[in-house]
Amino acid sequence: MNDVIGIAWYKDEATYRRALAIFTDSQNMPATFEDWRALVGRQCELIKSSGNIALRADIEPETFLAWCASHGHQANSRGRIAFVNHVELEYQKTGKGTVIE
Repeated sequence: MNDVIGIAWYKDEATYRRALAIFTDSQNMPATFEDWRALVGRQCELIKSSGNIALRADIEPETFLAWCASHGHQANSRGRIAFVNHVELEYQKTGKGTVIE
């Protein structure tokens, strides 16, 4: 079976800007939405070329903050990783999720 590898996903520039505003480590993120898209594009190609499944883990900033609070995480890289892992597990259990083509 192929590995499922989640990618923290931002649907548009406005969502990305709102996310940067809530992240406690935004200085570690790509400065612009375009830079993030380029980075994610390269990551997705590597994932798919290895025969794995790239899965979107949609981060909606306000919902993400609530998820972090209810799961004991901060809105930082560890919180994003935990959220992505959660989305991966749900996909493996239910088959529901958005695969990046």
